[in-house]
Parts: sequence; C-alpha cells; structure tokens
Amino acid sequence: MKKRDIIIIGAVLAVAAALFAGAWLLARQGAEDYVNIYVGGELYKSVPLDEDQVVEVSQNGGLVNHIEIKDGVVRMLDANCSNQDCVDMGPMSAEHPGLMFGVIVCLPHQVSVELRLASEENG
Repeated sequence: MKKRDIIIIGAVLAVAAALFAGAWLLARQGAEDYVNIYVGGELYKSVPLDEDQVVEVSQNGGLVNHIEIKDGVVRMLDANCSNQDCVDMGPMSAEHPGLMFGVIVCLPHQVSVELRLASEENG
C-alpha cells in the first residue's frame, strides 16, 4: 500500500465515524427518563426523572398520595391509605428499579408510579 492509499482509507474511516457519532447523538437527543403517574389506569402526570419535585395526587373522598422525585430517585413519600404498602416499596431509580421492576402501586387509591427509561424506549 502506498502512503496515499493509507491517507484515503483514514479519511474515509474518519468520515464514517463522524457520521455514526452524529446519528447516535441525534437519536439520543431529547431522550429522557420519565416518571409516569397513573390514577385509575389513566395517565395523571408525566414528569422528567431529573426534575426534583413532590407531586400531590388528590382524589374524591380525601384520598391523597405524595410522590417525591429527587436526585433521579422516585418514591411514594406518603399516602393516607390503610396499608402503606406503596410507601414501604421504597425508592426506585434507573440504576435500582425497586421491588416491582420500575413500578410503585397504591392499590387502595388505584395510583401507580411507573419509571420509563429512555434506554428501554430506544433499545
């Protein structure tokens, strides 16, 4: 091989790598991890996992759940249900999806909190 051939091959490989990196970045753009909160099977609210906040879910009959999202971790902060199983499920995050693999459920209030990871959405 001549020096010129090596330069051409190197340039082609560099362009291919740049195209691949650009396509990967475009596919990744806008991909976020989300927390979806459902009440009675209907989507109540969708919140980015990196947006710290406490979401209050208030329903008729005085049913109240507080869901905390902080530092990429989501948990049922408190609920006025009788059994507190949802609170006892503990926190979940992208690295540690929790006892029920990314879902916290309050059966008495029909509230569920689902972790939706961008890595699962995009393969």
